[in-house]
Amino acid sequence: MKPGEYPIEIPLSKQKLVLLLISAIAFVAIGIWFVSKPESFRNGILGNPTIVLSIGILSIVVFGLAAFVMAKKLKDNAPGLIIDKTGITDNSTGVPAGHIPWSDIKEIKTNKVFNQKFLVIMVNKPETYINRQGNDAAKKGVQANYKISGSPVNIPASTLKYNFDELESLVKAEFKKHKTA
Repeated sequence: MKPGEYPIEIPLSKQKLVLLLISAIAFVAIGIWFVSKPESFRNGILGNPTIVLSIGILSIVVFGLAAFVMAKKLKDNAPGLIIDKTGITDNSTGVPAGHIPWSDIKEIKTNKVFNQKFLVIMVNKPETYINRQGNDAAKKGVQANYKISGSPVNIPASTLKYNFDELESLVKAEFKKHKTA
């Protein structure tokens, strides 16, 4: 792709998605083990069967949902991120933001949670991106992102087939170019 050629399409990384899916399934399996045998754990915090059972249920729910989302994303052949003259189109997660016009972006930040890097797209109208979500569970997930990062739009490094530092530089350069245009 030549500089200034649009659209810039960044694909989803099927390899990374498979690894995330396998990890999520492993945590579901651990959760099932915790739920089925809570009394067999006797060390430290895991010495209390109620805590073990609670951790197991939480693990099954959270990582079961993550496994579902990863499996769904594996079937998705659309680009994970599209950058063009009008803005960014996010399809990188199970709760994608969709099209974000350059005019609605205030700032682009980087956040790191549990060794996972994210581009945080600070937007003028966060409620617009929260309300785009099709169901209550997705809305709650995006609202949680908003509370944690200050924005409902968080683009993870883990789902895209692109080096994160290069992605950050690219998106910030395109933002700077189109924000002043």
